[in-house]
Amino acid sequence: MVWRFYLRFAALPTSDTAISSFQAGAGSGVGFKSADSSLYAFATDSAPSFGASGIPVTTGIWYRIDVKTITSANPWLIDVQVDGVSCAQLSFSTGAVSGSSIQIGSGGTSETFDFYVDDLLVSQTSDDYPIGPGYVNHFVPTADGTHNVAGTNDFERTLTGTDIDNTTTDSYLLVDDIPLESSLNDWINLTAPLNATDYVENVFGPAPGINTPTTAPRSVEFLAAYHAAAVQTNNLRVAYRDSNGGTQDDVLNATVGSETILYIRKQYTTIPGGGAWTVTAFNNSRAQCYSSDANPDPRLDGYMIEAEWAEVAVAGIPSLVTAPYIPA
Repeated sequence: MVWRFYLRFAALPTSDTAISSFQAGAGSGVGFKSADSSLYAFATDSAPSFGASGIPVTTGIWYRIDVKTITSANPWLIDVQVDGVSCAQLSFSTGAVSGSSIQIGSGGTSETFDFYVDDLLVSQTSDDYPIGPGYVNHFVPTADGTHNVAGTNDFERTLTGTDIDNTTTDSYLLVDDIPLESSLNDWINLTAPLNATDYVENVFGPAPGINTPTTAPRSVEFLAAYHAAAVQTNNLRVAYRDSNGGTQDDVLNATVGSETILYIRKQYTTIPGGGAWTVTAFNNSRAQCYSSDANPDPRLDGYMIEAEWAEVAVAGIPSLVTAPYIPA
């Protein structure tokens, strides 16, 4: 597993601890050693293990952290860079394992310390290490697209009973919250679409303070928040669409089964439907929501896109404008 993030300590840990790790049995990634206030290649099962040398860190400075862990054989191999400078590789003797998640923070330890993390990017391709300098910007619905609504009482505004139809131009205001909603405020209510092919479409644009991109992103992640009127079986389909190329991909097509908000995220290293990202494709990002079974009503609470671009590193500054961390 390979990942990159930016890290700034408000207060340093007072004991040895993981900072970010790949969770595969024991954790492996980057850790902090209190004896010299440095970051190291790190692994742990019953006790922390560190590489032979690390990079000193302090509070109030942004550091770029690149990590690679190979856990498919014994020993594990862990590599870490801090602002492009390599720590000593750690060879950690333990059995081969597989895993699926990156953890930020100390996990099971009782350590208390304050730090900030931004612009996380994860890859399953070892050759991507080090990912290097980059930044993440966020994009939200800024307009309505071309809706495809066949009848009345198919899509509505929250619980008002007011229809969203083919003439509606402001449904995007129901799904543009920053960050994604965590409480039940407003949503697109899929009450009874006449056909499974009916949809409400929203157009993405830069969030406040973000510039319109002029280059293609390296990676794009689509996020959605949703819930339902009740927990019984129903269906919500959310598609991410490149309206320039006319291709799309389903981010979600499943029963909701929750009266409280759920979240889903899906990463796209290529355009939905295929092909390398272009700036034209990204700037024509849209979302469509459908339902083939709207009883109980599925409800679309919010959309967001977080996209990553490469940049030339500037010491102490991760990016000019960055996106907030949105928990999955």
